[in-house]
Amino acid sequence: MIYHPEDITGLPFVEELCWELLSTGVNDRKNAMHQVVVSTAVGEIAHMRTVVLRRADIKEKSLYFHTDIRSSKVDDLKQNGMLSWLTYDQSLRTQIRLSGPTIIHHNDEICKEHWLKTGHHSRRYYMLNSDSNKLLSDRSTGLSPSLTAFDYTLEESEVGFEYFGVVETKVTWMEWYFTHNTGNLRASFDYESSSLIESRWLAP
Repeated sequence: MIYHPEDITGLPFVEELCWELLSTGVNDRKNAMHQVVVSTAVGEIAHMRTVVLRRADIKEKSLYFHTDIRSSKVDDLKQNGMLSWLTYDQSLRTQIRLSGPTIIHHNDEICKEHWLKTGHHSRRYYMLNSDSNKLLSDRSTGLSPSLTAFDYTLEESEVGFEYFGVVETKVTWMEWYFTHNTGNLRASFDYESSSLIESRWLAP
């Protein structure tokens, strides 16, 4: 998808476009929006990580990614509860920023639903017995030979579910930024209870 300034017919078009781009990024691994940056804040420090966008619920205005519940970002979220997202597609010259409160799904129906869709090869890091922040004495992936070689069955990988979590952000704010040689464009959108309550054009 390539779009131009003349395609931007109004704020409703922009909002729909943003959610369409995010939704497309979920299933297309080659899409620039498949991997996104999320940021937590603890005190005066922001901590940013790259994660895989696993689901974009357009109706509920929610975004999801998977995580090990032993990770430091989960600790951050338990302290603050808010998460910011950043994604950028250079080919479309489009940046999307979003933020909102989070829900950490662990051992609930949403968590089980996502786990069942998690492939055999993707489960190995959740099968580790050690904390993700454990100090190592030397250079190591932390994986055993069997995990490195994917030498385990799907049934054996079920032990990883204990540490598997899904982070959901209920988006309350979204900003779209589009750069073009004829001039940049910027707009923002506010949500409440999954419904759009305000949209506006902003100076780039």
